[in-house]
Amino acid sequence: MTRVCVVPTWEYATAVITHGLMGRQEDELNRSKLDEVLAEYGAQGWELVKVLLQQNLHREKDGHVLIFKRRSDT
Repeated sequence: MTRVCVVPTWEYATAVITHGLMGRQEDELNRSKLDEVLAEYGAQGWELVKVLLQQNLHREKDGHVLIFKRRSDT
């Protein structure tokens, strides 16, 4: 009997919460905005895997980067 191992395939997405939406100070986090973004991506089947705080983004407003993944082989 041959056993077949299926390796999952993932797709990734990112969202940026800019400091202008985070509050008065760069290090403040607006929890309601974070909850809104998490709920939006979660409803589409995305899972949060990493948050990169206070990133300097090329040609974009700096902010916090949220990285999501979901299986693409289903």
